[in-house]
Amino acid sequence: MATEEIHLNHHLEEAGFEPVETDLGEFVVQIDDDTPSHIVTPIIHKDRKEIARSFEREGLGPYTEVPEELVMQARERLRANFQEAKVGISGVNFAVASTGRIVLVENEGNNRLSTTAPDVHIALMGIEKMIPTEGDLPLFLKLLASSATGQHLTTYVHLITGPRQTDDVDGPREVHLVLLDNGRSKVLEGQYRDVLRCIRCGACLNVCPVYRQASGHAYGHVYPGPIGAVLAPALEGVERFGHLAKASTLCGACEEVCPVKIPLPEMLLKLRDESKRVGAVQDPAPWGVYAAGAIHPTVWRIGLKMLPIASKLLPHPMKAGWLEFKELPERQGRDFRTWWQNHASPGFAPSRCPDQNADTPLVAKSAISGDLWETFTERAKGLGVNVEAAVPDDILQKLCYVDPDVPGYDEVRRTDDVWAAEVGITMADMAVAETGSLVVSAKNGRARLASLAPPVHVVIVGEIVATVEDAFAKMDQRTSVVVTGTSRTADIEGILIRGVHGPKQVIVVRN
Repeated sequence: MATEEIHLNHHLEEAGFEPVETDLGEFVVQIDDDTPSHIVTPIIHKDRKEIARSFEREGLGPYTEVPEELVMQARERLRANFQEAKVGISGVNFAVASTGRIVLVENEGNNRLSTTAPDVHIALMGIEKMIPTEGDLPLFLKLLASSATGQHLTTYVHLITGPRQTDDVDGPREVHLVLLDNGRSKVLEGQYRDVLRCIRCGACLNVCPVYRQASGHAYGHVYPGPIGAVLAPALEGVERFGHLAKASTLCGACEEVCPVKIPLPEMLLKLRDESKRVGAVQDPAPWGVYAAGAIHPTVWRIGLKMLPIASKLLPHPMKAGWLEFKELPERQGRDFRTWWQNHASPGFAPSRCPDQNADTPLVAKSAISGDLWETFTERAKGLGVNVEAAVPDDILQKLCYVDPDVPGYDEVRRTDDVWAAEVGITMADMAVAETGSLVVSAKNGRARLASLAPPVHVVIVGEIVATVEDAFAKMDQRTSVVVTGTSRTADIEGILIRGVHGPKQVIVVRN
């Protein structure tokens, strides 16, 4: 989203470069000369038929409306781009101040490929993405995954510690981190600073009744929905985007689902007031008359009785706009005041919720008990991972890339070309029972691409820990990845498809 915010692709094209979007949804957006309509699912506004026509037009393959086939067409096209690219550009989800590591969170595997295969990695990071220590990461990773896609963790959490080292077999030779301000410092000093807490999960978009009816393109900015209605004017000025604050019912659903509790409705009200004061919004509705009636009950009751007559006699401010093409629905049933007088019981009062016990813990502890391997196996299988006592024979008969610190497996058919391998066999530093995850670091001469480029990933693991917090406390400070399930996407009509860029099959073998 940061590159969309600064229109990076356009500037690269003007400079003579050919940028290629590698996220499946962003790739479709690019070839259609379109823009994303959602922070997490860029092509939520497109169906499989539109995507199929675009792929056929671009020569990716024959027309098909089968989502799995469309995904494989994109995989085949983009695989060549990953191998040929000299520079990979990524965003940053979090940056850790205490260690200097940057963290990328994704499901498809395109970010890992873009930041591992090319010789140069350029990371573009909004300055608000900084967190103090790696001990803070597990909380934010869980919040982001659960709020964005309903997962415990995303498939890949890539922790990058600079360029490849002397004993690394792959990875970028240069890593550049670009800190993006673009108005953020100004926002930090003002009354909308809390909006910078946003972790880009998109939860507020999913519940907003206005966004769900209007879609993201109606906002005219890279950040749509409730978060965009605040962030756009905060970054680029109330004069230009202040009108977006009116695209809200102020129902409060956005604040309710926000994992970092940004007070969006409160800020939308402030923006409405500021927009009116600076003249960014010209409202023809007689709100002064409404305000006078709202504070005088007798006037209000008389006004309600006169409203049906007045609406027919007086010109309506909406008739020249919205009502020119639509009709307001007719009111159904009786007015509320008459109903209330006939049904309200004497002495009726709304029930109150009991006061919360002060001793009740606000944060539930992880419920990991019993055998950790049983818990891990259950969670991993739910993610589409096979947990085996040994590597299946049919897998060993395929062409394999084997990392040097993997014991045994001398009988397999080996290749030194990780891109040509049908199977990548790697060691894992540890397994995580809580989420069914695997931690793999770039040490002992391991190839980062071995767990990503082949369609099958075999993982040999010995140590297991209970929670994500335990894993981060023991994690190696080399570039590492937390793998939770198989490569996946749901960009096409929300249908889950495995193997979009990374492995379609993951097999775990206990060492």
